[in-house]
Amino acid sequence: MILLKSTDKIDTIQPKDGFAWHYLWELVEFGVFKNGYAKHTYKSGKHGGFERVRWCLHDVEKAFDIDHGTLTARIHRMKMGENDRVLSAEQFVHARNAEDKIYTNDKRWLKVGGKSEFYSCSAKTAFARFANSYRKCNLELGNVVMWQKRHKGQYGVPSTCGLYS
Repeated sequence: MILLKSTDKIDTIQPKDGFAWHYLWELVEFGVFKNGYAKHTYKSGKHGGFERVRWCLHDVEKAFDIDHGTLTARIHRMKMGENDRVLSAEQFVHARNAEDKIYTNDKRWLKVGGKSEFYSCSAKTAFARFANSYRKCNLELGNVVMWQKRHKGQYGVPSTCGLYS
């Protein structure tokens, strides 16, 4: 398990074309979980998963007027895989669990990148959702959601083209 603050430095890594990260982390001070997707590597060369978590922590601090570097992410899962497989797993989770998304409870969440990926649930539930999303039948369902969103031109479901920009 890794703890991360918005002020932490993120290491650079060697890019892997066509790969991405699926992550599950807990916003410790709020007791909520984020299940999300990140590019493998950003243009800066930084690890996409950890950099995305760091950015999100900063967004939450700004949205809730909390001092920079105050909040903590406890990263429970960070899985690398082929872009569309990882994205299908992530989309499966989001298509099925709207009842405990937190961004509808407080308007400040609307200022946070990835706001719809935060859940108020137990750790056991969050871990089970992450693992369950990789079952073959659930990857297929998530793949359908991913392609429907791509067809609509919806943000947040990138193809493998241009991952490093």
